[in-house]
Amino acid sequence: MATTSTKATGGKVSGKAPAPFPISAQSPFPDKYDIEAERNALKDLVDTDDFDQVTLDPRYSRYLELERREELLRSMQNAFQKRGGANAEVEVAEASKINFSLGALTDEEEDEMQLHTRDASRLFMGRAVEPGKSGYSQSGAKKVGAALRTIWYLSGNNNPYADFALIEAGSRITAQVQELENLISDMESRLEKLKVRGLSFSVLKADPPVRVALGFRSPYGYSLAHLVSTFDYYARVVKTMVRKDMKSDQEGYADLYGQTRRCRSIFERVIWFQRYLMREELREMTRSDWLPTADQQAKKRVQAAVALFGELPREVFNGQIVPRHSRRQLDVSVEELRLLSEVPLAGADPELESATAALV
Repeated sequence: MATTSTKATGGKVSGKAPAPFPISAQSPFPDKYDIEAERNALKDLVDTDDFDQVTLDPRYSRYLELERREELLRSMQNAFQKRGGANAEVEVAEASKINFSLGALTDEEEDEMQLHTRDASRLFMGRAVEPGKSGYSQSGAKKVGAALRTIWYLSGNNNPYADFALIEAGSRITAQVQELENLISDMESRLEKLKVRGLSFSVLKADPPVRVALGFRSPYGYSLAHLVSTFDYYARVVKTMVRKDMKSDQEGYADLYGQTRRCRSIFERVIWFQRYLMREELREMTRSDWLPTADQQAKKRVQAAVALFGELPREVFNGQIVPRHSRRQLDVSVEELRLLSEVPLAGADPELESATAALV
């Protein structure tokens, strides 16, 4: 609390006269009236049930002023709430209209992607096993996008392995896109060299291409769309090189097959993470499961998760490395960060081995 003061010089008061009430720089009133300090100063009057005694007290006028200021503050707070925190110059009706009528952001048009090759189309759609027949299914980008959305939601529960899965998937997708871009640049460079000699080859395209709606509900779905679109163009350039006799059939097949496998390995890894993270035994996992105060069920979750996914990198566990997109909105205190930085992330416990066997 800040208050004004005077200094006596030769019996005369110099400077500005003190305010007849306590003041504070944080006060909402123009004269800096400090409600809290005045309430403390008049505590005996505020707390008493004998109103007649209050009216006879020489500080009664101050008591009335305190009540008036408190009522003013309540009115100011009420107006602030009605304006939704807007400046006082904004009318309540206008602020309410903006705060409560403004809709959520939506796409101006439906997101879509053009595909020119069957290779990319299969990568997007995946492949299911025909009913009644044996075989292996292949997860497509659409399915993997849904799986990443699920893991993205789990990250909002402070699940460290969900964060780890998102970090790994994001890193691998980015690296794969860059690998495809480098390969595309190399092939385009070869085509450009031919132009210098007067030989111009155009890149093959579908007539017409297929347009597919995306509709992903997490940022990670769009990273997959970027990957599929890049792969689609890569496949077009490879097929162009084969068509123009700049690659053999075998070379073209090997190139496409190799990059398809790399993409599918990313996809299947995401599906694997989602399958186990959504198991009932692991779904409720949070970072607090690692703390010494965790109960027996939490310790079982930790033991099973470490056995399945491996030991978490410390930087992921304590939040030094975070996913590119996460729904986690927890602020970690200094003490919590210290605990997260010191708690063991793995360790054999014979009493918990059965928890792992039930999941693997």
